[in-house]
Amino acid sequence: MKRVALAAVWLCLCPLSRAAEETVRLDHAVVSYEGIGKDYAEAIAGTVAAARAIAVEQFGFDMPDTISVSARCDAKAGAGLFNDGSDRFFLTVRSERDLRRPSQSGVFTIYGLCHEVGHLAMYRLIRDHGWMTAAAAEGWAHYLGSRLVDGVHAREGQKLWPDPYDYLDDGTARLKRQLASSTRGTVTRGAAAWLALGEVVGDKGFKPIFEAWGKADVDPTDPAAAARKALLAVHADKRGAADWWDKAEPLFVLKRPRSGFAAQTVPPATLSGRPMELAHDDGAPAGKRSTAGGGHAVRFKAAGEGWYLTAVRIHGSRYGLPQPPKEDFHVWLCDAEFRAIADFPFPYARFARGEPGWVTLDVKPTGLPSEFIVCAGFNPTATKGVFVSFARTGSGNSLAGIPGGKAEPFPEGDWLLRVKVDQLKSANPLGPGR
Repeated sequence: MKRVALAAVWLCLCPLSRAAEETVRLDHAVVSYEGIGKDYAEAIAGTVAAARAIAVEQFGFDMPDTISVSARCDAKAGAGLFNDGSDRFFLTVRSERDLRRPSQSGVFTIYGLCHEVGHLAMYRLIRDHGWMTAAAAEGWAHYLGSRLVDGVHAREGQKLWPDPYDYLDDGTARLKRQLASSTRGTVTRGAAAWLALGEVVGDKGFKPIFEAWGKADVDPTDPAAAARKALLAVHADKRGAADWWDKAEPLFVLKRPRSGFAAQTVPPATLSGRPMELAHDDGAPAGKRSTAGGGHAVRFKAAGEGWYLTAVRIHGSRYGLPQPPKEDFHVWLCDAEFRAIADFPFPYARFARGEPGWVTLDVKPTGLPSEFIVCAGFNPTATKGVFVSFARTGSGNSLAGIPGGKAEPFPEGDWLLRVKVDQLKSANPLGPGR
């Protein structure tokens, strides 16, 4: 019933919607679309194909052979565009009016598509970019996206877009105006830093740096040392690169300090074998969430000293492509200030697609402070992630965030995330040998 109702909205408010999805194919770009005209679908494909070619030819990046774009009309949603970090874009517009020139729509679609190509150029080489701030990641996409707009304009001209306009003004011309402003935002300052690095390393100097960062063993508590070392290892002008890094590091690096509470582990055989489950939820799923750029966290209190975390239970299900991604998600044990004590990686395959259910994740028994937080992070995209269920109980102990960052209260209830804790056999006053 929901799918029928949504189709009715499309037909009423997006007059050009089709009864079925249609596809436009170009070399290296495919657009599947509903609710917009073929002319705009072709323009989207042309923009992506041209931006991809420039990223390969001018900047030397290894881009996907084909970038797939899903373009949809949803009158209830705002205009939005994001990527899966690999080879797919997802574009949503309220109606075809959102695709008109920015002076009429307020939406910079050509720039946005180039921006996402910029993200792919980085993310395909730096899979684990959690140490980067928004200034680094979004600033890069703003910088390269602006330059790609210039290149697309040089290749395709104003006739690329069904509503022709001089979109060259949306590229580096707009970025330069932002850089000249006295109120530059974080992303603009990040773009300025990438612009400065480009002047040192040249257009084809970015790829070796990203490759080195992608292979570096980065300590999330202090990523700067590994990032700096990798940068200097691949760049001939070490003085210039070092000077640039010294200025960029405070803006680009996100440190996740570890807790002062030392992680202490014990063999499972030393525990009583009678674990206690701690929970705030009522066990009744009322909804589900996947949190991009964040995590699902719950605050707990131990029943005294000498308790150990033995397992984490999460109610949820995987979504996205049929096969689970070949990567790990993370469960962190944190102190009361949301600083990591221990990090437990698990393969994505632990969660099944389809109906949500309880998944038990056993961990090496790890000592607990009197108050602690357990957080699960899945680094989700449009094509992979985990929907974590939540209940409406609303104890106030559920949070959203990633360790080392700010934990925001989760306002909709309690995550269905529970923990199992146990004590040493020697802690039992009724046991033998006391």
